[in-house]
Amino acid sequence: MMLFLYDILFFLLFLLYLPFYLVHIIRRGGLTSEYWERFGFFSREKKALLRSLKHPVWIHAVSVGESIAAVTFIKAWQKAHPEDDIVLSCSTSTAFHTIRQKHLAGIVQIYCPFDFGFAIRHVLNLVRPRVLAIFEVEIWPNLVMVPARRGVKVCLVNGRMSDKSAKGYARWKCIFRPIFNAFCVLCVQTEEDAARLRRVIGDSDKIHVCDTMKFDQVPEPSLRDVSGVLNDCFGTEPRVVLVAGSTHSGEEALIADAYLGLRSTHPELKLVIVPRHVERSEEIREMLKSKKLTCRLLQSEGETGPADVLLVNTTGELMNFFAAGDIAFVGKSLAGQTGGHNIIEPAISGKAILYGSHSENFRAVVAIFQSREAALEVPSDEAFLPLLARLLENPEEREELGRRARATVERYRGAIDRTIAAIGE
Repeated sequence: MMLFLYDILFFLLFLLYLPFYLVHIIRRGGLTSEYWERFGFFSREKKALLRSLKHPVWIHAVSVGESIAAVTFIKAWQKAHPEDDIVLSCSTSTAFHTIRQKHLAGIVQIYCPFDFGFAIRHVLNLVRPRVLAIFEVEIWPNLVMVPARRGVKVCLVNGRMSDKSAKGYARWKCIFRPIFNAFCVLCVQTEEDAARLRRVIGDSDKIHVCDTMKFDQVPEPSLRDVSGVLNDCFGTEPRVVLVAGSTHSGEEALIADAYLGLRSTHPELKLVIVPRHVERSEEIREMLKSKKLTCRLLQSEGETGPADVLLVNTTGELMNFFAAGDIAFVGKSLAGQTGGHNIIEPAISGKAILYGSHSENFRAVVAIFQSREAALEVPSDEAFLPLLARLLENPEEREELGRRARATVERYRGAIDRTIAAIGE
């Protein structure tokens, strides 16, 4: 009865929202004929492919971030269960095309339909999954309860719950408790997430704290030794190398000013800039030139010898330079930039890490590093120079930060294995 009433309400609200939704997706672009799968319409070829699967497992991830985490999870699942066929669904065209570009073997990719009961039932008839693993926060009544009623093992994977969501779920627990109870296992990232779930469904052995999968998404790198490049650019005297990685517009100038402000008192400081987008290299070089700083490009014919700044203008080198440096700054988090990048990357090499306060896309990871005092947050642009100076003047603190960073990586890796084990139980 609850799902019947929900279907009627969902249909009416969807009709009201449809004009705004159509404008949104047309503006966003990237649509193909496969987008009709969102409404439950599959091509003849896709239907035949789905029906041909022998041991199907359906994994659903909404957008780009969840889909990338799902790819790492799928590779581990395939290793543990090589006989299974994987169906990976997502909800946005950006996520769909991001995953398609990875050319993953053994995966059938679909769009997850809107939460109409008829559409979910149609997908279940095509896929016939024995397991449905839903990533993070996709709590849709039909998507969860219809498969569960058919005997599919529905699992929440890498789950998280914000304070705001938790309050809503707890307030309306008469509605949400049956939905959460339909899961056979609830794998969440933190003890706080588990506590929020218990406020909705009570104490349950379905709840497992498995930690965030982001630590499993960054593999141990196969490093290239770049010490010769650093020696050629900065000489062989004792040095402390600041590697500013994944930087965006405005951040390079901020870092260059800090370098200029410190190099007279700290001649050992050397600077390597690895921008997120290498096509900005010439723009960055002109900015450095305007500040009277000499710059050497990593890849440029005939460029050798000393320079103030080494500018890495090739892709795939970030982890090599993080490993070779002493202090790492992780960009898109200062100078008006927001979102941040992954501080796990320099932590793998055990480096002292600086990151800006605008690392919204990595809140869970940042919170873990903060709780273990394993990285330093730069609260404002003005605070960057004094924090960098502090690390230059205190090598013991620098080394301790690096040790804690690596220990944090070691502690939180294995979330995927713990999740697969919980599902297996």
